[in-house]
Amino acid sequence: MKWSSLEQVSSVKSYIILALIVTAAFAYSLQNSFVWDDYGLIVDNPKIALPIREIPTLFISHLWKIEGAEFRRVYYRPMVMTFHILNYKIWGPNPWGFHLTNILLHMICVVILYRVGLLLFSTEKLIALIGASVFAVHPVNNEPVGRAASGEVIFGFFVIFSLYFFLKEKKYLSWITFFLALLSKEVAVMMPFALLILTTHKKGLKKGMFEVIAYAALVGIYLVLRVLFTDTVLGGWVAQPILTRTFTMAVATLDYVRLLVIPYPLSAFYPARWYTSIFEPKVLLAALLFILGLLLAFKIRKDKAMFFLLIFPFIMLAPVIWRVNTFTAGRDLMYIAERFLYIPALSFSLFVSAYFVKLTGDARRKYLMIGWVLVIIIFAAITISSNMIWKNNITLFEKIVEESPNAAFAHQGLGDAYKEIGKLDDAMNHWLKALESDLDNPLILNSVGNAYYLKGDYNKAINAYKMAIRVFPQMGEVYYNLAITLEKAGRKEEAKVYYKKFIKLAPESYRGIISELREKGL
Repeated sequence: MKWSSLEQVSSVKSYIILALIVTAAFAYSLQNSFVWDDYGLIVDNPKIALPIREIPTLFISHLWKIEGAEFRRVYYRPMVMTFHILNYKIWGPNPWGFHLTNILLHMICVVILYRVGLLLFSTEKLIALIGASVFAVHPVNNEPVGRAASGEVIFGFFVIFSLYFFLKEKKYLSWITFFLALLSKEVAVMMPFALLILTTHKKGLKKGMFEVIAYAALVGIYLVLRVLFTDTVLGGWVAQPILTRTFTMAVATLDYVRLLVIPYPLSAFYPARWYTSIFEPKVLLAALLFILGLLLAFKIRKDKAMFFLLIFPFIMLAPVIWRVNTFTAGRDLMYIAERFLYIPALSFSLFVSAYFVKLTGDARRKYLMIGWVLVIIIFAAITISSNMIWKNNITLFEKIVEESPNAAFAHQGLGDAYKEIGKLDDAMNHWLKALESDLDNPLILNSVGNAYYLKGDYNKAINAYKMAIRVFPQMGEVYYNLAITLEKAGRKEEAKVYYKKFIKLAPESYRGIISELREKGL
């Protein structure tokens, strides 16, 4: 197709092109199983079958208000949990249904991004098509779209609709979708700052601030809800010198930009790291990036659309950059995470598309078309390859262990995965490796105890369970496992003591077992 004819592509044909690109990039994920946090949020979550009439109760509790996860009171995301529950109503415990929904939602986000591009660059329709297609297959989206319980896509869905309605001047719809974005993920609080750029360019600072006052009010309401139902408002803080935090945040920004521009290699886990000197190469590169970014922003400051698209990713990334090295995977800390780039990639894709289209003259646009096709092919190939990692817990945790041999949570997850398929020796090997890095993890100690129990080595199982109880006395499941093992070992009186303790601490899912124990007089 010639460039001149490509410029005349209708919106319907553009939608078809975008839908086909999304399908080609993510169809493989339909065969992915549930992995990692999918189990806590979907498979093993007793709330997943919550009746629709009780869904309002989700809005008065934190995300992880489920058995065994009361210590994770840091996320207030009722829309994400509502999304999972409604998904479960449709598909049941079938992972392919959850993956299909993610693909469809991503496809909608891509189409609306195309519409946003048309509103921002009405005279250059190809900017919208190229930008939306790059976002459609961008490799940093492999986890948000390819993992069942990822909340990034539902968050992105509300963000892009809020922006679209804002540009269409349908303020009530924009406010509603913005508030739903707030109820999906915390970083939505930054969106009014981004919208302020658009309004001040068009109406001046005073009128622009008045334009976003409703969004600020909604943020205030959200923060009140967050204070009521979580343990923190601003997130965790790590006791590091201010310069160390500053250097590390600068390098984190550099790495996020690198992933947007050159999304290879990718990783499911970036272990925590600190940068302590301004003379470290990556810190110097980050400083250079900052200077170049300021120069570029100054150069395009009068083009409201381009300026907005350039600044938007950094505004939306600010909270996660601030919290660098505080994100948890098990009890391991993460430096950055690719999934946080789903929203920044929206505007980044449009910005790069607009920049190169504007930079390229008519005589050389055929070369730009060739470059566009190559980028789509390369990005799609990387996305498909990266998505294969999320096929199941074995493929996921094997990859993480390969890249980060000291990641205790990955060894634990791999051990659990091997146990599920009956490979107890392999499971034990990885659990013991996990304990080398995380000596007092009660979940791992419980898993080790389970393995010894299945092998018939009751004394070692008892020791592992008792160690887990010493570390975390509130873990009801361990008391039950210990009691059963003691009974098997012939220590019935001692087993009764732990059965009674289990009854006091047992989660709701053990209700049937509790009834049986009480019938026995315990």
